[in-house]
Amino acid sequence: MGLPKTAKDTGTRILGLRTFTDELVPNCSRCFVMGAHHKRTKEIGYYAFCKKTGKLESVGPYKSYFEALRTLTLTKGCDSCSYNKLEAKGDYLPLLDRKFKEEMQSLYGKDNEVTITLSPVQSFVEYRKYLDVNFEARFGIKLFKPLTDDSVAVVDLMKPCKDKQGFIFKIQALAGLIDRINGTELKDKIQKKEKKKHQGSINILQRFLVENFPHYPRHIISNLRSLLNLRSKMYPAHATPAEIIVVLRNFGINKYPLDDWEKGFCKILHLCANSLASLITLVQS
Repeated sequence: MGLPKTAKDTGTRILGLRTFTDELVPNCSRCFVMGAHHKRTKEIGYYAFCKKTGKLESVGPYKSYFEALRTLTLTKGCDSCSYNKLEAKGDYLPLLDRKFKEEMQSLYGKDNEVTITLSPVQSFVEYRKYLDVNFEARFGIKLFKPLTDDSVAVVDLMKPCKDKQGFIFKIQALAGLIDRINGTELKDKIQKKEKKKHQGSINILQRFLVENFPHYPRHIISNLRSLLNLRSKMYPAHATPAEIIVVLRNFGINKYPLDDWEKGFCKILHLCANSLASLITLVQS
């Protein structure tokens, strides 16, 4: 397994694996990515570990060095340390995303359709999962309500999007995963005088952010609200193309029907994933 030039061997071993810090992500030098055969499981791959917190990700091994580093970042491994040198984690998550994508393209080829399609889906699913982890750690509740058909919705997001029906179908699946915000428990965290004023998952989340993070990035809510608005316009109301375009413009799309349905959906998925990533950074701040 190759290592990037930014990786620095610490000279120590954990569970029989060599450990590395990385110049890309400022840390306290106790934040590690490990690569080799795992002493206990015998699996080969990369693992993320934070010596300060004792956190070893149980979902390893990762197939990519940058995937492990990115996961450690998202789960607040090193940022749990008071020695962390960088407060704005969101500044380097896009860099890790790009590095991870480059690694996958080197393995599967730049023109591999599956790689291009799965990458934004994977990011969205991971961000959603890590939001639950960080919300529970800070506020005592998970942000999303787990439902038995979550995995079905994720599989639906991975299906090809070649026409209008496929686009509508995937927008419904994506909006469904966002609309599972745990509104009841989240509303309990809002001041009592405000509880009855807010209905709907996005409105409740917005009020929660206003109270707890007054200066939150506005795109967190605007992207998610636009997604749910788009779903309501498309089905079952079947709004006119002009009405749908009004919502699509919030995602930088100015034409409907779309010339490339898959590309349009991936753009919406990417922006919604960015909202979740920004929310993770906010909750960890």
